[in-house]
Amino acid sequence: MSGFKFVSYEKFPDDPYIKELVYLSFEDNKYRVAYVRKQAKNGGMFWGQISASILKNGEKRYYESFMQDSSFLDKDIKDFLDKRKWESKSSTPINSDELPF
Repeated sequence: MSGFKFVSYEKFPDDPYIKELVYLSFEDNKYRVAYVRKQAKNGGMFWGQISASILKNGEKRYYESFMQDSSFLDKDIKDFLDKRKWESKSSTPINSDELPF
């Protein structure tokens, strides 16, 4: 695992559901994945991948655009985003030496 690198950040103050977007690159820029900060109906905020809701058999189901094989990677990505580490290392890539795994 080569880790991940910060690519870009954007705010969306006018959108009622998506407030922020961060692009991360994986595998030495081979893949680029968007994480969004969503606002729940109760006002809570959380990071997640962009997903689509699809009506299937009369029931709304959510499908993620990206899934990682490791829950450790998901935890590390969300920790990076929650602590806003890209702001403190604005242009410094995150490499595997800086990650806890």
